[in-house]
This record gives sequence, structure tokens and C-alpha cells, in this order.
Amino acid sequence: MSVVIPAYNARDSLELCLLSLSHQEGCGTAYTAEVIVVDDGSTDGTDTMVAELGGGLGIRVRCVREPRTPASGRARARNIGLRQATGDLVVLLDADQVVAPAFLAEHVASHTGQEALVVLGPRFQLGEGAADRERLRSGFSLEALPPVVRGDEREPVFAALDCGPDDLETAWHSMWTCNVSVRRSHLTALGGFDEAFLGWGLEDSELGYRLARAGVRFARNPRAVVYHEHRPGVTARMHREWRRNLARFERKHDDPVVALQRVFGPVIDPAAGSELTWIESAVRFELAARALRGHGRTPLGLLPENSGAS
Repeated sequence: MSVVIPAYNARDSLELCLLSLSHQEGCGTAYTAEVIVVDDGSTDGTDTMVAELGGGLGIRVRCVREPRTPASGRARARNIGLRQATGDLVVLLDADQVVAPAFLAEHVASHTGQEALVVLGPRFQLGEGAADRERLRSGFSLEALPPVVRGDEREPVFAALDCGPDDLETAWHSMWTCNVSVRRSHLTALGGFDEAFLGWGLEDSELGYRLARAGVRFARNPRAVVYHEHRPGVTARMHREWRRNLARFERKHDDPVVALQRVFGPVIDPAAGSELTWIESAVRFELAARALRGHGRTPLGLLPENSGAS
């Protein structure tokens, strides 16, 4: 198994992530996994921290350092990690995630006997505050972390639609690389991430779209848990990058369902003041996608040409 983590000036967050990976339980995964950190041109000493910490963790940690260029970004960094990976199963993780003790074992269990599966794990949002690093060095404890303030946004969507991701037309949109696993053979067959996606957003969903079209199924494992360190909301810059990446997504795939992702634009835009929540938008997105595929009625105003984005 290979765990791939891109990192850019994320030294402190990455340290917590690696500490939690050192406390994995079950199936011997803590001893068979390789952890590949792709230091994407950091200037905060990320590579030094990994070198100093990695040897004492009881897991194999490699740091691949890359210079920062205009082509740098999450997609390119993850592809670099994928090329370095040797495990049959790849777990994609972000540097600002703290993982629960059964995290790796649960991903392994979900893939047992399954050759073509994307496994989504839940992401719980932590509130503000510092983690107790010394306590995390000796073992995982929720008490060492700030309180959980929000659950995974995708779970209410599944509940509202009364189904799991494999029953969704839009499961690929829920492929968030903060916590997902898939066999390396499927990733390499599709060429990995599209490195033309720069900045924030949608490079993971676009790969999920290609995986879905290639026949790979989607499932969720509620026990493969990560805890996302506190972060501020989406900024205007992130929204601009998301819109640019969505335009790339639409140009690349001539599919009206791809264009339906525009429904998320007002929710993501910090200046829009959308009346819809992300969860409501995700439900509408799925219902509209089902209608376009001939499985239901399209919610009013959600046909691609009327979605209100350019």
C-alpha cells in the first residue's frame, strides 16, 4: 500500500498527519505501508521535518522534494507521488488531515476481493485550537485534537437521496483526495491527475469522472475516518481558481452533467450570498444528473444552459 501526500508549506500540519499515521492498527498496515510525501517547493522546512521525524515513526516515509514552478499544484504533486508508489493500493491524503487508528486497515478491508473500486472515507472538520503534539506522539487520542465542529458534508446528501455513492450519477464529484483509495493500476491506466488543473478545486473530481466512465465503482467506508484541521472558508482567489478549473473540466468532457456542476458556483463564491447550502446544491445536482440520464425530472433552473454561470 502507498499513501501519497502532497505538501506545500504545511510543515506543522504534515507533522500531525504523519504522527497519526504512525499509530495505525489492524492488518499490520502500519508496517507494510509506504508513505510518500511530495514536498511541492516548500520554504518552511517541510523536507527537514520529514527527514527528522520519519525515521522514528515505525513506518516507511519518503520525501520527494520538487522545485516550485508555474506548473506546480496538487495534480502535479500527486502524479509525482503516484510515479514513486510501489503499492498495489494507493491511499490519497492531504497534509492537513489527522487520521484515525483504523484508517488504513479500513481502506484495505474495503478493497479486499474488489478489483475496481474507489473508496471514500469521511472527513470531520475540527474547530479552532492547537493539537497536543506530544500526546499524539505517544498515541492517537481525540482529546489531543480540537473539538469536531462539523461532520462530512456528503453524508446528508446520501441520506437525503437514500442511497450510497455507487447509486449516484454524480458519485465522481464526491471523490475528495483528502481521504480516498483506489488501486494503482486504475490510476496509471488513466494517466493520473490532469495537471492542467491549477490552484484549488476539481482536479480530484475530474479524475473521479474518468474512473467512473472506465467502470470503476464508488463506495464509502464510514470507519476510514480523517479529521480536517481548522481552516477558513473559501476565498475569492479559490473561487476564481475553481471557476477556471470548471471551465477546463467542461472543455475536456462534452457531457451536460459536467456542466451541471455550475450549481455549486454561488455556494462557493464568498460574495454571492447563495440561499442554497452546499448540501442542497449537491442534492439538486444529483437529481438534475439523473434527469439528464433519463432517470427522473430535472429541478427547475438546473439545465446546463440555465445554471447561471459562464
